[in-house]
Amino acid sequence: MSDFMSPGRRIRHYRMLRGMTQKALGIAAGFSPETADIRIAQYESDARTPKHALLCTLAEALGVSSSALDIPRIKSHEVLKQLLLALEDEYGLMITITENDERSICNGK
Repeated sequence: MSDFMSPGRRIRHYRMLRGMTQKALGIAAGFSPETADIRIAQYESDARTPKHALLCTLAEALGVSSSALDIPRIKSHEVLKQLLLALEDEYGLMITITENDERSICNGK
C-alpha cells in the first residue's frame, strides 16, 4: 500500500500544495500557536491519527473535501471489488477489471 494512503501523508500533501506551514495549518485547525506545528507534525508523521472531526476541520482549513483526507483502508482485492461495485450502483459508473490487472472507468451517466 502506498504511503499516500495514510491520512498523515495526505495532510502533508495538501498542506504543501497550499504553501502552508505546519504551524499555520495547526492554528487554522484551532490549536494554540505554541503547539500547532508539533500537533500537525505528529499527524503528518503518523505518530498520531486524527479523529474524524479533526480531519474535517483540517480539510476545511486546507480547502479540500474531508473525503480527500479520510480515504478508507482497502485491505484486500475482495474489499476493493465490493467498493467498486458500490460506486457503480451509486454513481452509474461502469468499471471493468480485466485479468491482466488493467482497469478502466467510464461515467455511465
